[in-house]
Amino acid sequence: MAIDGQVIAVAKGDLSPRELALLSALVPQLKSTHPWALYLQGQGPAPSKKEVRFLQFAVSFEKAAASEADWLEAFISLFTSKATGFFLTSGRGVIVEPQSKTPASLDELQGMMDTLDTDFGTKTRLFVGHFWQPSDEMPNLFAEESRLAESTSGRLENLQSIALNFYTQNPRSRSTIMKTLTTQISQDDLDMKPVINALYQNQGNLTAAAKALYLHRNTLQYRIDKFQSQTGFSLKQMDDLVLCYLLVQGK
Repeated sequence: MAIDGQVIAVAKGDLSPRELALLSALVPQLKSTHPWALYLQGQGPAPSKKEVRFLQFAVSFEKAAASEADWLEAFISLFTSKATGFFLTSGRGVIVEPQSKTPASLDELQGMMDTLDTDFGTKTRLFVGHFWQPSDEMPNLFAEESRLAESTSGRLENLQSIALNFYTQNPRSRSTIMKTLTTQISQDDLDMKPVINALYQNQGNLTAAAKALYLHRNTLQYRIDKFQSQTGFSLKQMDDLVLCYLLVQGK
């Protein structure tokens, strides 16, 4: 099994019945005996030597008329590569996509999710992992990607989109400077978080950010200028923008 990013093996014979019951309660039980599911839980060999990535999904069937098996079969059929998949627990599972010349792009994955949710009446979230070469470290890599996936409520995220925030959470929470600057930004303008996020996600491009925010470019420019006069941070400068992006995360 994998716990907190580390694969741990414990012989059942060394555990008492009470310890076995506690362990079962703490660790979700596998729904699948799929070879990849067993491998990622440290219970079997790698099913392939080729690079793959793990697309971790969370899906709600609250208003769905189809079964998990039908939904998963439909999802897998949308890939051009020989993808496979399984449910690890109820409502949560993994698509295993092999590396290819044309892996599914984020836009294509967004379209797949829209299609599935429309056809099946589901609500789907997806975390797109990195391509990894199968090795002894892969279960640990998967476990860490699982923590990344669980740290966000976004509908479609990947390693690149949340790594900066995820891996700086603890240092930021301990920094007096970061706490003070966060408070100052909050006091100066409570409406700047969506502006900062849009600018960051669009690499500082004002036109693209204004479009994402449904604002006129001049209105966005005014807010940026006002923010700079209040805080001293220029959101046109990438270093300032990245710092402000980190400051507003978690607000």
